[in-house]
Amino acid sequence: MGNACFLGRFQPFHQGHYEVVEEHRDEFKQLKIIVGSAGKSRETDNPLSFEEREEIIQTCFPEITVERLEDVESDEEWAEKLGEKSFETVISGNELVQNLVEEFTDLEVVEPELHDPEIYSGSEIRRRMRSGEEWRYLVPKCAQDCIEQKEKDIREAGINYNFEPGWKKKNAYHGTADE
Repeated sequence: MGNACFLGRFQPFHQGHYEVVEEHRDEFKQLKIIVGSAGKSRETDNPLSFEEREEIIQTCFPEITVERLEDVESDEEWAEKLGEKSFETVISGNELVQNLVEEFTDLEVVEPELHDPEIYSGSEIRRRMRSGEEWRYLVPKCAQDCIEQKEKDIREAGINYNFEPGWKKKNAYHGTADE
């Protein structure tokens, strides 16, 4: 078959992503990983930079090319930028991405089998990190050490430590009616 890309945010790369790559990498002449939302700002939902996500993915798949896809102003422009890449097939479990690719490009869309999406989710991993819960079993063993090195950045991304004048510690807690 031709060339394909697996498109995602990978915030962070988890076991579900790993399984999709394993299932599809021998199916195509070349499989690339395209990292969306590749800006540099550290936000709550996008705590890792492109370079950090690339490093994590390459610890598991050093032979696979990882490329960025920057966010742009319009959905059509975004799809056109994706269409300029050198592949014929887009693998994505994101319904919006699937619809944009089908509407604005000639690329084929493959919807991967999602592996336990309720637990293999970047949102769930970030939530677990922030609350001090165990998260390592949700990411591939090959990426655990690399992600662990970035855990503090993931936990603190998007948190504003600057307090407004008049801020009181007691207002920072959600108390019960008894307090």
